[in-house]
Amino acid sequence: MKNCIIVGAGTYGQVYAKYLSECYSILGYVDDNSALWGSHVQGLPVLGPTGLLFRPPAFSLEDTCIFVAIGNNRVRTQLLNQIETYGYPTPSFVHATAIIDSSVQLEAPVYIFPGVQIMPFTTISKYVMVSMGVNIAHHTSIKEGCFLSQGANVGASVIIEESAFIGIGSTIMTGVGRIGKNSIVGAGAVVISDVPDHAVVAGVPAKVLKYELAS
Repeated sequence: MKNCIIVGAGTYGQVYAKYLSECYSILGYVDDNSALWGSHVQGLPVLGPTGLLFRPPAFSLEDTCIFVAIGNNRVRTQLLNQIETYGYPTPSFVHATAIIDSSVQLEAPVYIFPGVQIMPFTTISKYVMVSMGVNIAHHTSIKEGCFLSQGANVGASVIIEESAFIGIGSTIMTGVGRIGKNSIVGAGAVVISDVPDHAVVAGVPAKVLKYELAS
């Protein structure tokens, strides 16, 4: 099995470790919380800060895969880009129980968890995280760095722009054209119309509550 390191020793990192242990030899975590350095989390060592990856001699660039288990879209995207640029392999993880049509285009790396279903002619760009039990209908496009939370449902021919966050159990109806970049769809929301860039929407039907400042 190939070696891997998980960025982030929090609860998401622990979930990644559970899944990845079936196909990788996990060397441990890196995490910027100094209180964790030198400790063990679920039996795996916390090796040090994220910067340890970039301090030669650190780890073999050819033989050590890196997975970034961070839910924050901006942080995950920036770290994966930095890690790729440095030269580490950053493979996708697609759980064996995910049902993904052969026509679906996945741009590595993407992280797809158990029970996900993705219909034909969908495209998913890199740095996307799709959590457990998400359903994505046909001809939908999910752009770079998005996060789809547990149990979300996305209708057909929807464009979800860069770094959008789709909340737990929310539904984006077929007929919606676009979910704006850096937008947030609240848990349980039912989206029936387009969502602007940087908007926070919630409710049934979803309405704009506020706008987040562009980062």
